[in-house]
Amino acid sequence: MRLAFSVWAQYLLPHRLLATLIYHIARCTWPAVKNPLIRWFTAHYAVDLNEAEKSDAESYESFNAFFTRRLKPNSRPIAGDEHTVISPVDGYLTQFGTVCEGKLIQAKGMGYQINELLGELQGEATSLMMGSYATLYLAPNHYHRVHLPLAGTLNRTRYIPGKRFSVNQHTVSAVPQLFCRNERAVCWFDTTIGTLAMVLVGALNVSSISTKWLGEIASDKPKVWYDSTPQRRYERGQEIGQFNLGSTVILILPPERLIWRRELQSGQRINMGEALGELSSETGTHM
Repeated sequence: MRLAFSVWAQYLLPHRLLATLIYHIARCTWPAVKNPLIRWFTAHYAVDLNEAEKSDAESYESFNAFFTRRLKPNSRPIAGDEHTVISPVDGYLTQFGTVCEGKLIQAKGMGYQINELLGELQGEATSLMMGSYATLYLAPNHYHRVHLPLAGTLNRTRYIPGKRFSVNQHTVSAVPQLFCRNERAVCWFDTTIGTLAMVLVGALNVSSISTKWLGEIASDKPKVWYDSTPQRRYERGQEIGQFNLGSTVILILPPERLIWRRELQSGQRINMGEALGELSSETGTHM
């Protein structure tokens, strides 16, 4: 009953107003505001600052600076070689598999359409039909920067406004089409195996999404940025963006090009840089 009420209540919340309020609180530099907030968050969510560049919680200029903290060099080794597809984030691998009849799995018994997720009625979305996908949920205590799982050149970015439902497993299992309802940024990259799409999904309390090429994306009307600049090439494992408070990343690769690691399981914890699988010119399902 409590879970049902908490999910139902999210339909009534003023998502945008709440995000605006949190935006300003998270960027407040007053020690009397940011230090107690950081201390509470660190204790409540068991945040490990030993691997952060700055291990002193109160040395961060704001709560958002703490939340989007960088890690020490080499704390996330990149697995394999250029044929290895790595996890773009620290998180939980909640779902992975193959896009079937244009659908991805959100939770048991619930699916959603790839076209709606990507905001594409035709065109590039077609090339990802029957592709491989992975959904990764970033919990509050995780590292919140996003990296590229495979080397590629930026093609375009599509911003899609929407709601900001929580993306924890309870809500994902209860709200139909959640990832298609929430605000998100879809980043398209050209790679050696074809088009790769990364969907950065906003969530409850997420004040904004940032990318390396656009900076902080303002919540506004739908918009597409096209990019043909050769310098927009990013290497495997290179940082491409961040969540200013936590959320979910959905990775979609072309069909029949990814052989999943055999030991992968839905719900497992995975770090940025760990292998999701290997590229292959042949059809396969496991390494």
